[in-house]
Amino acid sequence: MELMATAVGRLGSRFSLVFDPDAKQVLHSALGRWLDFPTDLAIGVKSEDEVVRALPFTRRFPHFEIVEQQLTFCGVKYVARSWDLGLAFKTELIAPFYPHDEWASVAPLFFIRLEVQPQERIFWRPADRVVRRGQVFVRLQRANLHLTQAHDRLKINYSVPKVLWKGERERPEDLGESEELWWCDERLVPISSNAELLDDGIAFQFDLDDPTKCRFDLVWCAFVDEPVLTVFGQPASFKYRWLFTDVEAVADFACRHFDELLAKANQMDELLSKSGLTKSQADLIRFSFQNFLLNTWWVVRDDGAEWFSVWEGSCHFHSTIDVEYNDALVYLAFFPELLELLLDEWALFEMQDEVGSYLAHDMGGELEVGRQAYHHPMPVEENANFLLMLHCLWRWTGKHELIERHSGLAKRLTAYFERSDTTGNGFPNLGTANTIDDASPAVQYSREQTYLAVKTLCACHAAAQIADALGETDWANQCRKLVERIRKTLDEQAWLGDHYAVCLERSADGLVDAWTGKPLSGELVGWDAHSIYTANGLLYLLLSGNEPDLNYQRICTDIVNAYWQSLTEYGCTHTSADRSNVWVSQNLWRDFVAAYLGIQLPDNSPRYFTLQTFMNTSGLTKGFIDTYLTNNLCFYPRGITSIGYLFALCGLQIDKVRNIVRLREKSALSLPCAFASPR
Repeated sequence: MELMATAVGRLGSRFSLVFDPDAKQVLHSALGRWLDFPTDLAIGVKSEDEVVRALPFTRRFPHFEIVEQQLTFCGVKYVARSWDLGLAFKTELIAPFYPHDEWASVAPLFFIRLEVQPQERIFWRPADRVVRRGQVFVRLQRANLHLTQAHDRLKINYSVPKVLWKGERERPEDLGESEELWWCDERLVPISSNAELLDDGIAFQFDLDDPTKCRFDLVWCAFVDEPVLTVFGQPASFKYRWLFTDVEAVADFACRHFDELLAKANQMDELLSKSGLTKSQADLIRFSFQNFLLNTWWVVRDDGAEWFSVWEGSCHFHSTIDVEYNDALVYLAFFPELLELLLDEWALFEMQDEVGSYLAHDMGGELEVGRQAYHHPMPVEENANFLLMLHCLWRWTGKHELIERHSGLAKRLTAYFERSDTTGNGFPNLGTANTIDDASPAVQYSREQTYLAVKTLCACHAAAQIADALGETDWANQCRKLVERIRKTLDEQAWLGDHYAVCLERSADGLVDAWTGKPLSGELVGWDAHSIYTANGLLYLLLSGNEPDLNYQRICTDIVNAYWQSLTEYGCTHTSADRSNVWVSQNLWRDFVAAYLGIQLPDNSPRYFTLQTFMNTSGLTKGFIDTYLTNNLCFYPRGITSIGYLFALCGLQIDKVRNIVRLREKSALSLPCAFASPR
């Protein structure tokens, strides 16, 4: 594939690299994206007569004439070719990951694999020569890097200001001396023998006549030995400090377990390559998974309590519930214990308004966790999101203690639904601001939204099953009565003949702008548009085969008509009337609901991945971006919603409470199902 800006990251450890060929640099830091620096990273080949070719991440050396890249689940590969040298040079960056394996997934390290092969011709043109012997190298340069040779390895040290930045810091030496700093300790360590230490890197001598001298491995490790977050006023340090004593221990672990870690990374790569997914579907997962990882924080407070949260990309909110509502598919696939931890953490953020109890939008912002950082709450939506995730995790794991632990909170959250409807039709008309915060008033914070009504119905259906399992008959009955009220209104008032209305109210009179607090008036433009959000609340119930009783013929009709009415180059806009933006994650969520319901929508993954390519070439470096040009949700975790392809296309349903696992015989897009979580 063509070169594009590409990130690799670690689970909870923040060590990340963003390869940016257009800028001829990588963004590098042990503290991760938004706390990183442009760095000259030269990875290349030098012939015996001093001719050098390097990958396009340096300004110090000439580049290979032809370079292509390949995404993997655990990193990225580059294949470079040179007419001048008659060589093909392969470089692979590997960020090991394995389900339920903290050591493999959290350790702050990357493997670098280098391989030299002869390239006698390119197209119809013979190579000028074939260099048989020379040097391969990895070399770094940045103004604030302190590089020191130490026995068989290169020591790398630098400081990072304890402040976020959102621009491209061109000169790290310009940092103010008064700023508080983190001290970062890194190592570049050869795994292959006969390495040569350089002042700024590591080199190996290759010989094409000796097969043992054509492939070389090394590891790049990092360590920050001090607190990095404040969680409820307490300092918290990276979890890896409880696994490793220092950076040398990380390097030792990497070298001793190299083959094992490599095998695990290869197994994860094969999960996608043998899954039957299309290339664009698999590449979207590969690309977005690394962007998800570089947003994760897994830390331990001084009192020993663990904390896991995920930055909302360029917004820097910690574990926004509506974002994690989409991200949580990856926890179900690989680390359900992290979703359990998140549910416990969100329970600490119960808030009150005149309606009742609701959950905060997020856990904090930037480097501090402890209170909501977002401008305003989204009570109905976040309450429903929490309940649907809780129900799904319970059904997928069979852990009864989950619902026991959160039963009191769940009751209070469902009571909010009851009181948020002041008209008696079941549709919430209080607390209705939602996650779609670049949309029109009709979509974003109108009263009696169909999207929130259906999601509330689904959450109450889930809560009723939780109540049944706990023997809470009154609570279960209360939930089912609200389900029936919403269902009746949905059928009688929201259906417009070929789709559901965005909201029941047609006038903006009395509506308050959630951002400015100012009253609105006049016609509520787009109230009757086609929306891609109607069935959003169904997916978690479909994942366990516990979907509610709805008019699914209408639901399916609504999904199909909204798709065609709102389709653009890169996916569907929020509604047919609100063309303000495309959110890739919400398109994916709609696609998965459609697949579970047996709707054969076109495969839209080429549209979604084309947007990623566009936003990471020609001078743009956005990582996974969820939105188009009028928003900037970049380096965003929500792209990992795409992992749902592995569930939805084969109709996977798991319910351990009923001891049921189901697969569809033929996928929604006629693809074989090969999903199996390695354990």
